[in-house]
Formats: sequence, C-alpha cells, structure tokens
Amino acid sequence: MVCRSSLPLGKIMDYIQEDVDAMQAELQGWRRENKEHAQALLQEQRATDRAVEPLKAELAELEQLIKDHQDKICAVKSNILKNEEKIQKMVTGINFSSRT
Repeated sequence: MVCRSSLPLGKIMDYIQEDVDAMQAELQGWRRENKEHAQALLQEQRATDRAVEPLKAELAELEQLIKDHQDKICAVKSNILKNEEKIQKMVTGINFSSRT
C-alpha cells in the first residue's frame, strides 16, 4: 500500500521541480518586462519635462505680466481716489465761497 502511494508522490515531486523552474522563468520574464517599462516611463517623463519646460517659462512670464497689470490698476485706482478727493474739496470750497 505504501509503495503504491509513494509512486505517485515521486512523480508529483518531479513535476514540482518543473513547476518551480517554470515559475522562476516566468518571474524573470515579469521582472525584465517591469524593468523595460520602468525605463520607458523614465524616458517619457524626461520627454514630457522637456516639452513642458518652455510652457512653464511662458506661464511665469504671463503671471508676471498679470501682476504688473494689477499693480498698474491699483495705481490708477489710487490716483482716481486722490482726484475724487481733490474734486470733492474743490466742490466744497466752491459751495462754501458761494454761500459767503
């Protein structure tokens, strides 16, 4: 009985080694493919960075232009407020002088 049971067990042991070898080969294939994809990803990232760099520079320039225009707008608003104050003082002065 033991002999009859040990024969299939021996064959299974033979197949286990073949399965382990096949799994090792498959693992190596997956590792190789992973490395290839990692390198391709790195190359694409570098290409993307090179393509985006001029756009980043343009964006920085546009942001600076926006800030400059906002500063000019603030300066004009300040002048408008000062002129309104002057006009108000002049109107008040005219009203005061016409009453006397």
